[in-house]
Amino acid sequence: MLVRSNFPDLFLADALPALDEVIYQRFDPMPPMFSKVFRVMTSNRSIEQTTGMSGLGIMKAVREGGPVTYDQNVQGFDKTYTHTDYANGFRMTHRLIRDDKWSIAKKNASELGRGARETLELLTWDVFNNAFSAGAYAGPDGVAMCSASHPQVKIGGVQSNILSVAADFDVASVQLALTDFRKLKDSAGKRINVQPKYVLGAADQEWNFSEVLSGKMRSDTANNTVNALRHRDGYGSFTDFLTVPYITDADAWWILADKADTELRFYWREKPTTLHDMDFDTRSVKTAMWMCFSYGFSDYLGVYGTPGA
Repeated sequence: MLVRSNFPDLFLADALPALDEVIYQRFDPMPPMFSKVFRVMTSNRSIEQTTGMSGLGIMKAVREGGPVTYDQNVQGFDKTYTHTDYANGFRMTHRLIRDDKWSIAKKNASELGRGARETLELLTWDVFNNAFSAGAYAGPDGVAMCSASHPQVKIGGVQSNILSVAADFDVASVQLALTDFRKLKDSAGKRINVQPKYVLGAADQEWNFSEVLSGKMRSDTANNTVNALRHRDGYGSFTDFLTVPYITDADAWWILADKADTELRFYWREKPTTLHDMDFDTRSVKTAMWMCFSYGFSDYLGVYGTPGA
C-alpha cells in the first residue's frame, strides 16, 4: 500500500522539500536552448491543431469607376500536435534513508532534474536533425522542413528553402543563403520580408561561425575587404549565431528568423512536477518527475538550411 508524503516520518517531513529544491536547481538554472528558436506556449487540451491558410495577393489596378476585385484565401495544410507524457524517478530503501540520508539521495535528485532538461533538448532539436529527411520527419505539406519542393497552395508551383548545391558554411554560401532567404514568398506569392536573425549549427561550428560573422573584415581574403554581412542593405548586420550540442550533423547549418516569425512550436501540457510516495511495507520512498509536451513545426517559412557539403 502506498501513502502520500504527509506520512508521519521525519525523512518525509524534512527531506522531501529539500530534494525538490535540488531537483529544480538542476532543471531551472538557465533558460533551455530550444526556447531561443521555438515558440513556447501552454496547452489546456489533449492535442493542439493549426490550420494553414494563404494570405491575399497583391492589389490590382482599378479603372476609373471600376469595381474592386475581391480576393479569397485558400486552405493550406493542417498540423496536429499530440502531447506525450515523459517521466523518470528513483527509489530509496529505508536503509539508505537511515544510513546515508543525503549523499546518494541528493545525487539522484540532481540527476532527475538534469535528465528532464536533457530530454527536452534532445527531443526538440531532433526537428533540425531530421530537417532534410521527409521520411523521418515530414512537415504538414508532405516534405521535409528544408526542401526544394514546398508546394505553394494558392499560386501553384513549388518553393525551395534549401541551397540548390549543398555547401559548408563559408562567406560565399551564407551570402547565397541570405539572398535566397530574402526572396522567399508566402503561399499567395508575396515576399515574406522578415529579418533573418540567427545562423544555427552544431557545436562543431562555433569557431567557424565566429570567424565568418564577427570580424569587421572579410575572413576569406587577405584583401582590404569589409565584412559585408555587417553592412546589409535595409537589413542591418547579420552577426548572431547559435551553436547547439544536440545537433548531430557537424556540417549542417540554418538561417532562422526570430521565433515570432516562424512556425516552430512547443506546447507545454504539464510542466515538470515532482511526486513522492512511501511504500508502507518496506518504508522505501519513491520520487518521480513528470512532464507532458509536444513540439514540431506548422510551416517552413522563416527557416532556410543546407546539410553541408
